[in-house]
Amino acid sequence: MTPPPSRQPLNVRLGALLFVATAAFLALAATKTMFSAFMFYDDEGYVLVSLRNFAEHGGLYRDVYSQYGPLPYALYALLHALGLPLTHTVGRTITLIAWTGTALACAALVGRATASLAARLVVLAATFIYLWIMASEPTHPGGLIVVATAVLAWLGHRWIAEDRARAWAMLVGIGVGTLLLTKINIGVFAAFSAIAWLGLYHENPNVRRWAPALLIITVAVLPFALMRPLLGTPWVQTYALMFAGSGIAAMGAASLGTTARVGWRALGTGALAALAVALVVLGVIIARGSTPQDILEGVLLGPLRHPSHFSLAFPWAAGTRVVALASPVLFAAAWFLRRRGWSALDPLIAAVRLGAALALVIPLARFPWSSPDNLVLAFAAPCLWLFLWPLPNESAPLLAARRWVGLLFLGQCLHSFPVPGSQIAWGTVLAIPIAALGAWPAARFLADRFSQPGTRARVARLALELTVAAFAFILAWRMAGVGDRRKEGRDLELPGAERIRLPENATSLFQILTFNAAAHGDVLFSEPGMFSLNLWSGLPTPTLVNVTHWFSLIDEGRQQAIIRSLDTHPRACVVIQREHINFLIKRGLRPSGPLHDYLAKNFAPAFTLDDFEFSVRRDRAITAFQIAEVFERRPDAPGNSSTPAGDTLIRFNLLLPPATVVAGIEVVTMSRPDLLPLVLRSPDARVELTPLNLRNEPIGPAASAAWPFKAARPTAVSLYFDRHARRFPAAATLLVLRDAAGEQIALVRFRP
Repeated sequence: MTPPPSRQPLNVRLGALLFVATAAFLALAATKTMFSAFMFYDDEGYVLVSLRNFAEHGGLYRDVYSQYGPLPYALYALLHALGLPLTHTVGRTITLIAWTGTALACAALVGRATASLAARLVVLAATFIYLWIMASEPTHPGGLIVVATAVLAWLGHRWIAEDRARAWAMLVGIGVGTLLLTKINIGVFAAFSAIAWLGLYHENPNVRRWAPALLIITVAVLPFALMRPLLGTPWVQTYALMFAGSGIAAMGAASLGTTARVGWRALGTGALAALAVALVVLGVIIARGSTPQDILEGVLLGPLRHPSHFSLAFPWAAGTRVVALASPVLFAAAWFLRRRGWSALDPLIAAVRLGAALALVIPLARFPWSSPDNLVLAFAAPCLWLFLWPLPNESAPLLAARRWVGLLFLGQCLHSFPVPGSQIAWGTVLAIPIAALGAWPAARFLADRFSQPGTRARVARLALELTVAAFAFILAWRMAGVGDRRKEGRDLELPGAERIRLPENATSLFQILTFNAAAHGDVLFSEPGMFSLNLWSGLPTPTLVNVTHWFSLIDEGRQQAIIRSLDTHPRACVVIQREHINFLIKRGLRPSGPLHDYLAKNFAPAFTLDDFEFSVRRDRAITAFQIAEVFERRPDAPGNSSTPAGDTLIRFNLLLPPATVVAGIEVVTMSRPDLLPLVLRSPDARVELTPLNLRNEPIGPAASAAWPFKAARPTAVSLYFDRHARRFPAAATLLVLRDAAGEQIALVRFRP
């Protein structure tokens, strides 16, 4: 007789259901957050344009510029070949999958090691919160980097704990190969972490004996060698000291109590796995027109020059240097006391470790008012040695597995050099699972040592679990609050970005810039590069060499090629983001070079909106569409508000599809969402239409028109009405044109 299938206990099934429900809740909040943000520096547009150009033309690094490795290009080219369009929506969806996958991997890592539902929940929620920056960097290779790193940590921890050295080595090879071909420095850091762990746990006792000293010397020298081009700046000096001090202490702690777990064969297995990844990816890139010399320049030589071309200073928290320098000193003191057999040392380290883990609550609890990653970058690495220290009676396989995660985290802490932006969160996210992995055995050790078994101890453990779970739900609720911003604003309704919802001023700005570009241009360029406008308008860039800060990152020869292309397009348009340029100037990154000078000499603004200058050639005049002016008649002037003309005139230029009619216009005050819009329609407003050409010249007389009206060719629209004491501040007023069904047709902004 066949025994009935075993069933999981009810509490396990309920726990799994709660975890799945929480993950779905957080993923929904992340989706809302992802589709309600757009960063004006527009790395998203640059990456999407370069991915699309490679998918359609090939020639990566030769024709298509990129700061990143070839793997994302091979991946997205495959998706493009399978019929998936490379749009904002698709890129954001893939980034959302990476964001969610990272959180699930971190939660799975901790859940398996601690067997605690509360730990899984808090790590899941904290990781979603910590990576909120993913919503600001859609499609960026950083999404692939962070999920690959999280999978390396999760499966690496699992297979080390299960003593599956061959599986770990193959995973590391695939992961390192993936990271090397996504961003070479990140792959190098991951490879260093893997070699460090292999040396500390090598089956050869001589290797284990000498590995700690060699690794300590390496981590002391590595940051200064890596950061040499910028070591004259204080923030880089602090960075190098922080990493060196943290690394010395971490390597020392990780070397205590190691055992034979892996041999040289693992190194060969990993190298072969990495080589297999490289052959597949590079084979695709070479087949699409790149030469080995192109790949060498794009993958290795170009990134080596990057720090001297572009970097951003990081404002380190007060006390960073003190904590960094104290880290190896405190470890050395602990090591000395351990050798002397001081009995209170391990309880002290366990207590301090718990305190360090609990300190992570502070930056997380301050979200969304401040980002948690800056403090973590400053203080997590100096505390790392506490989490790699072996406590008595700790499982040797779990300790070795935790050290793998810790060493992986240590290497990734260098991710933020030389541009400490979103890279901070990507490089330090493993601090969250490490805190949980170290806190659980420390809490058990202290409980076993100082508490008496019985009801009181069980109640204390239950209270701790409930507290941790409650904090997880608080974080999830905070994440949902950020996602709720999607309730406000308007959908972008631009090709490939239809459901991205932004504040009304941003949505109207991008719609107006896109429409004018499509109406007046045959090629579109921008300074700094804002290539989402090319994707939305359908206009090409002058060449396939595109990057956000092109004035810093592309050489003079490529700039001259862009100039030659612009010279062949008399209808070329240029969008200049003046606020962004001023931001760079304040940080010592003033744009310069032949292309910058060419644009300044040959192009002039046709109109300006929210510090965006829509520029055309200086000898060219254009009709600025969807830019309005408002005129007010004095009450005591002839023909005051008692006449049919009204006391207010709004004038703007319009061009609509032939079948589209305007049935009504709403005047919205964007700064006052509580204020009902003023609705203009027949008979309260009189319309006058004047036909124009694209040079903003009238080609016919003005004539009154009945509602609803059409503007199937360039038309100057004049609206006469009574404002009823309403004010129309230029920066805060939006006109929403609607058809007879109430659907939005176009948005019109006021000229500053």
